[in-house]
Amino acid sequence: MMCYPSGNRDEDVFKDPFSFRIDRTPNKHLAFGHGTHLCLGMHLTKMEMKALYVELLARMDSVDLAGEPAWVAASLVSGLKKLPIRYRMRKRAA
Repeated sequence: MMCYPSGNRDEDVFKDPFSFRIDRTPNKHLAFGHGTHLCLGMHLTKMEMKALYVELLARMDSVDLAGEPAWVAASLVSGLKKLPIRYRMRKRAA
């Protein structure tokens, strides 16, 4: 069985693999696959995500967690099922 979430938690590769460390180096992240299994659309996806967040965050005053996140329980591909947030948009100049 191939289990995607386990690829970034390999104890032989990462020190303290179960801790969230945004500054982890080296970080050979496997979210888009590897080698012959590399996702062909990953560069477009990364550009789209960057464009979305740059434009969206420039228009927001605040974003806060408004409840408990819920995760999809799956053995192959997992992720957020629910992420309740509260946000306030910036007022437009007249």
